[in-house]
Amino acid sequence: MINARIVGRNLHIHLDGIEEDFIITPLGGRDGQALTDEFLRISIGDLPAAGMDPLLQRAVGAEVYERVQSELSLNESQDILLPAFYWQTVLGMHGVNAYITGGEGLTGAKKALELLALTLGILPTQTAPSGVLETLILSQAPTLPTARPTTTRDRLPANKRQAPKKPKSTKPPVSQP
Repeated sequence: MINARIVGRNLHIHLDGIEEDFIITPLGGRDGQALTDEFLRISIGDLPAAGMDPLLQRAVGAEVYERVQSELSLNESQDILLPAFYWQTVLGMHGVNAYITGGEGLTGAKKALELLALTLGILPTQTAPSGVLETLILSQAPTLPTARPTTTRDRLPANKRQAPKKPKSTKPPVSQP
């Protein structure tokens, strides 16, 4: 379990079982924006996923990153790196809180990502979604056929279809005098 708080200008993340807090210093605004943009490009596949490690290192700083890599398990390290990353974005502490209250780990990361998408205005529920999000959705979603059969006859293979029968007349026969 993790706890996070702001002390001065820094984010202090405490991981249960580890005595010393992880102290993250804030990036300048342009660096935080660049970090966010690069993360979104990795998310949609414009940049290789291998770019996440350097991105996370920039978010926490080289010293903290080295400490995380040498002292913590993979799951523990994600509980330091991901909230620190979200803190460096436009979300600030809201991103950290979304990560923690979302259940930490992957579920917490998903909650924080949803909050980031909402904050940046790139959710698919908007009437004019961002081109970046559209690309992501299209790359992840299977392509469905555009025309679907609408009747039982249309669903049959071509060799099994019969021409439609003419409807019988419902008028009674006219009697001749």
